[in-house]
Amino acid sequence: MLILSGVSALFSGSAIAQNLKAEFAMAEFLAPDEGPYLETYLKLKGNSLVQEQTEEGSFSEVLITYHVSKGVWVPFKDAYKVKGPVNKHGVYPLDFIDQRRIPLKPGEYQLEVTIDDLKDSTDFIAKVSQTIVIEKKGRLVPDTTDMNSILPDEAPLGSLTPKIYKAGYFLSDIQLVDSYNKTTSPNILTKAGYDLIPYTSNFYPEGKDKIGLYFEVYNTIEYFNSKYYLGLQPSNPEGNGQRNKEFLVNIFIQNADNGKVVEGLRKFFKREPKEVVPVLHSFPIDQLASGNYDIVVEIRDRQNTLLDRRIGFFQRSNNAIEPEPVEYLSQNENEKEFIGSWVSKYQDPDLLKEYLRCLHPISSQLEISQVNTRMNFRDRNMMQEFLYYFWKTRNPEDPEAAWLKYLAQVEKVNANYSTNIKKGYDTDRGRVYLQYGPPNTISPNYFEPDTYPYEIWHYYVLRDFKSAEQTNKKFVFANVERGTEEFRLIHSDAKNEITNRRWQYDLQSRSSQTIDLDVEEGGDQYGGRSKDFFRNPY
Repeated sequence: MLILSGVSALFSGSAIAQNLKAEFAMAEFLAPDEGPYLETYLKLKGNSLVQEQTEEGSFSEVLITYHVSKGVWVPFKDAYKVKGPVNKHGVYPLDFIDQRRIPLKPGEYQLEVTIDDLKDSTDFIAKVSQTIVIEKKGRLVPDTTDMNSILPDEAPLGSLTPKIYKAGYFLSDIQLVDSYNKTTSPNILTKAGYDLIPYTSNFYPEGKDKIGLYFEVYNTIEYFNSKYYLGLQPSNPEGNGQRNKEFLVNIFIQNADNGKVVEGLRKFFKREPKEVVPVLHSFPIDQLASGNYDIVVEIRDRQNTLLDRRIGFFQRSNNAIEPEPVEYLSQNENEKEFIGSWVSKYQDPDLLKEYLRCLHPISSQLEISQVNTRMNFRDRNMMQEFLYYFWKTRNPEDPEAAWLKYLAQVEKVNANYSTNIKKGYDTDRGRVYLQYGPPNTISPNYFEPDTYPYEIWHYYVLRDFKSAEQTNKKFVFANVERGTEEFRLIHSDAKNEITNRRWQYDLQSRSSQTIDLDVEEGGDQYGGRSKDFFRNPY
């Protein structure tokens, strides 16, 4: 989910400019006769748009612009007006959805979407930009072969197995669905005989008791008729007898923190190969506790070979259900597999304590609580055990490699952001770097007149295990305390981060002796560039 948001000014004698908000999601599908296309879902928040009053009620109107580019080439662009629903007087403004299908050839593109509230008297335009990659789904290609150099029948007989076909060949993306109805008249929302109302967020609050999803399976006829699947060879012209071409669709929800499948939230389907196999399903989540989850879709053949997989992240908030505690410390003495493992090299209790503390930026609140309340920092075995299982839940195949990769990042932030009283991972910049990775750009300015030294970090795409994916997010760090080297986070437009609408005023108040609580934005003083850097980071 991408959030478009912005703050406009208040103009006397005109409509009040609201905080324009919209949710934006997208998914890639394939039209067998036409090629891949990108489907976009834009949900406009009715209460964030300026409403024009009429005798019948109020309504909003926006101008939406799409611009898809690949270098100087622009394969798609469009601009059009969308009128919101008429809201009866005294009724809360309704949200509304705009959906588009954009045909695109395989490749990497830059997508830009803008929204202009046409009833807003200010000149603010919400905008988001994101890199998108359209996969090549149209041919059966082995994983070790260049996609443009081989057709299936050109490979030596019996030289390939189903295990090495390229992932992404069979499945579309996962579209989250809010609700659906049987189609009475085909329209842009129609798929497989149903009108699908998209769910444009990755967050499911209390009151949302179902999660719906739709996806499509492609190219199964070609695959199950291929010599690779049938095992045809010159020495075995009859093949391996795999004539039953049913395949398995496996859908389940798993805990994103530890990979554990949620009991009762798994479904299997058998399907016959077709040009396009649509799948529409929903899970009840009324008993799903608050937390981070993945919804996983798999395609397998009758030998249980995994052919393709798609994973979608979502968050659940449900105060009615107690979350299952994260339990790393084993209850059975015979299950202490960490003994003699890679963590055994760490014998110094003080070093182990430091290693556990540096995990905080990427830990869940339950994990942090377990360390803070249950950990005996003089018990070497207890700390080794926590470190071992922490990384095993995140990378079961090679937990030590995952730990060493993270440790290298910790050493980097310690070298760059430590102060005389804090380790780098304990500072705001260090925490953000470790949680989200390195920013795409940093706009530093340490010498603006009457302004505290500051940095603005910009992330094109913001990902971590705690939150849904976000796009075009910024973090403002400032050195506001005299005599220290620490830059504190004073504002961010990312979800679950500190938000301060007065951040520019606070940033520019270095020489001010008074505080005006009615002022939200800093002035345009000489040399001040924070507003420009925030809107257009470099």
